[in-house]
Amino acid sequence: MSEKILLSYLKDIFISWEGEGIAFADLDFKILWHNEAFKKTLNESRIKNRSLTSLVTGLESEQLKNLSVTINFKVIVNDISTSLIIQPIKTSGDIVGYLIRVSADAAGKSSARIDDEIVKNNLDFQSELLKILTLLVRENSPSVIARELLMSSILLSKGDFGLVTINQDGAGIEFLYFDPPKQIKNKPELEKEIQSSASFINKWLLLNKKSLIVQNKPASIGFNLIKELNCETLVLSPCIFDGKLTATIYVAKKSELFSSLQINNIEQLSILLSFAISSIRTRELNNALEGRLLQAQKLETIGKLSSGMAHDFNNLLASIFGSLNLLKSRVPENESVSRLIENIESCSIRAKDLTTGLLSFGKPIPKRKELVQPNRLLNELSKVISQTFPKAITFQTEFSPKLYDIIGNGTEIYQVLLNLCVNAKEAISGKGTVTLSADNIIIDESNVFLYPLYKPGKYVCFSVKDTGSGIKEEDIPRIFDPYFSTKQKETGSGLGLYVTYGIIKAHSGYVDVTSTLNQGTTFKVYLPSFEPNKAREEKAGEKIILLADDEIMLRDLLAELLESNGYAVVKVTTGEEAVKVLKEEIKVDLAIIDYNMPQMNGLDCAIEIRKFNEEMPIILSSGSMYIDENFDLKKYKINSKLLKPYEFETMLSTIRKLI
Repeated sequence: MSEKILLSYLKDIFISWEGEGIAFADLDFKILWHNEAFKKTLNESRIKNRSLTSLVTGLESEQLKNLSVTINFKVIVNDISTSLIIQPIKTSGDIVGYLIRVSADAAGKSSARIDDEIVKNNLDFQSELLKILTLLVRENSPSVIARELLMSSILLSKGDFGLVTINQDGAGIEFLYFDPPKQIKNKPELEKEIQSSASFINKWLLLNKKSLIVQNKPASIGFNLIKELNCETLVLSPCIFDGKLTATIYVAKKSELFSSLQINNIEQLSILLSFAISSIRTRELNNALEGRLLQAQKLETIGKLSSGMAHDFNNLLASIFGSLNLLKSRVPENESVSRLIENIESCSIRAKDLTTGLLSFGKPIPKRKELVQPNRLLNELSKVISQTFPKAITFQTEFSPKLYDIIGNGTEIYQVLLNLCVNAKEAISGKGTVTLSADNIIIDESNVFLYPLYKPGKYVCFSVKDTGSGIKEEDIPRIFDPYFSTKQKETGSGLGLYVTYGIIKAHSGYVDVTSTLNQGTTFKVYLPSFEPNKAREEKAGEKIILLADDEIMLRDLLAELLESNGYAVVKVTTGEEAVKVLKEEIKVDLAIIDYNMPQMNGLDCAIEIRKFNEEMPIILSSGSMYIDENFDLKKYKINSKLLKPYEFETMLSTIRKLI
């Protein structure tokens, strides 16, 4: 705007609007000139060359776009409702700038009156704060506290109605309302609008870390919320804790604007709500951790006790089996006597199976580790279940097509899932559904708070869900105890879940149970995936040794000795199995291969391994002197040899040198 045009207006303005705050702005609403009354009304030390939107709170640049007619905005300036009149200045039909006038509505407010209001506001706020702090001490429900803080926010800001949204850590949004005038007509539509606009508005709140003031103007951010709520002004105050938006307080006025003092009250209560929600969630998490740790300690103690008892029972059973064999050979054939002997033998075998389960829990080491492909295992299991479940029960499967591989005992994992599916079937009386599903999950910094007891990493999550009778809340902590059962008929031992827990623990896995009475139960089993890259980074005491020997007793004894010294052992019985395991990309640090194995002997096995693995150390073992006298190790790229019977200290020394 030229100085000539500006001066032509000044003469008339001084006459017409003497004492009123006036200013001139260019096309970008940058202040070019203002009088003293304008400066005094806005209570700003520097005004010239500043944009109008930076001087007036709640005025958005979008509202000023393409302004071609005189507009009267209602704004709050220094807690006073003020009229802001913007009039285009035209020459030859073109807009060259804007005339801006400000004046307090009615007669404004005296400073004394403003001071009185501030004092009253502070007293009201302290009174509400005292009630809220008392509530925080005794209340453990975020919803109850949020509702109370919403009511206080509406009271202290002289709002008409409002709501609170609580973000449930990836489980959706909880909506809480306080609407005495029944202004909210369609809550489902409002919630739909809040969820659809949450992405943008939540980013705005996190970025600006202050309340968003939404006015009844189409250009305002969140204008659709104004339409749904049918109000004049809406304040969205964020509850931010540790960089996360935990909740948002919405307070609406039907026909007025909010003062800065009222907005400040809402923001103070928002801070309180953010701390309250975070404090309660932390407390709940600590309680859950404490409960799970106590359960884990209890099961560990039970495992140790049962392991010792199982060893004693096995000694007794060994005597019983020996006596039965002698009895069979010495007692003449007699149908009635033979039937009694068979009954004794059958019961003894049953007792042996039970003690085996106790031992596997007390000493949770998989009998044989191998590369388990969950998709293949689940497909086999699904076929068995589909053929054996009654027609009244619908069996469903939901498997991710490319599940992570697992290092462990395939038979035991199969047993765990089969046991859970059978339990799910037995929990259903009449018609129902059992769903077996599996998916990959990654636990890292972004979601570790959802899995507080789990180590970060990649897992396969197996889930067995039923629509059965459910489990009572007080029974859930006891379901993994030995001999605990909710079944009415005493058809089982009560060791199913006890042994299941032991197998999962043996595979460094976790199990989680959720249940609702008369609605159903879900068991989730988390087993760590096999990560070749991670295996290469393991410490010396965590090295993996492949042990190939067809002499089962000797192999198992050697494996136990190696495991007791911190090594993980993969056991196979033939050369073909050794080659297959290594070709499956299992990272093995050293192989001990027996020379005298059937079909593919140790030497042929070593030659085959060297075709695809040049680096892994190989130790050839044998009870024959031939290997010691006439064998050229370098020719076959074999690193060392061992003669049976083994001197274990010598073997350990050789292994340490090689890896």
